[in-house]
Amino acid sequence: MKNSPLQLNRYFVTEFSLTANKEFDSKKEIKLGIENVVVTPALVSAPSHPRQWQVTLRIQLQPNPDANAPYFFTLELVGLFRVSDAYPEENVEWIVQTNATSVLYSAAREVLRSAMAQGPYPPFLLPTASFYGPNPNKPATPPTEATAAATK
Repeated sequence: MKNSPLQLNRYFVTEFSLTANKEFDSKKEIKLGIENVVVTPALVSAPSHPRQWQVTLRIQLQPNPDANAPYFFTLELVGLFRVSDAYPEENVEWIVQTNATSVLYSAAREVLRSAMAQGPYPPFLLPTASFYGPNPNKPATPPTEATAAATK
């Protein structure tokens, strides 16, 4: 194991609302998917310290009427991150977009699970999500014969 070039200095909750759904029917299937979770990230670097970033992640559950969701929620977390001076400048924003949002999303899963565990219905975990996108500053790797055959 080694240190990541992106370090979380601290995070905190700036908004949190959790409501038990009085219409929830524990005998019926819960029909929630990633499409019911709206995640809005916002990233800002410090003008005087471009390797220090404030990342805000807002997560809302917006279920369909037939979802049978046990809870409704809104959660907003703010994380303060630092990117190592040794990390290539052209990749700084990419690692923040990809990794910082992932770190905060994982923290949000636990905050929500913990709060729901105190409610009248069993807690559920947010679906696992990926914020990964190809690094626009790196050229795409040409496919090898093995990867080309696997995609056919």
